[in-house]
Amino acid sequence: MTIFWVAAAAIVFGILLLAFVIEYHGGRNGFQGANGIFMVASGMIAVFSLPIVFGVTWIWADLWTAIKICAIGAISYAALFALALLQLTRLGRALSVQARQR
Repeated sequence: MTIFWVAAAAIVFGILLLAFVIEYHGGRNGFQGANGIFMVASGMIAVFSLPIVFGVTWIWADLWTAIKICAIGAISYAALFALALLQLTRLGRALSVQARQR
């Protein structure tokens, strides 16, 4: 069961990391357009994958374990998502300061 939880968390974290890298490089290269779409998509994937983790955990373990695992996962993902958004906000501010100085 632990391998399943680690694999699920690693996949969701990898998707968030990939979205952050795409958004970060897009911001650094002056990408104008649908900024944030990859971050939103990674959040949607995480939310839609949560019922799968909940169901498998409930079947293989029990309801209380499923609730705890999903709560821990949701809190962890929310913290990582907020950290990624904070970093992207800092990047945006730094780029706007650089643009004003030119």
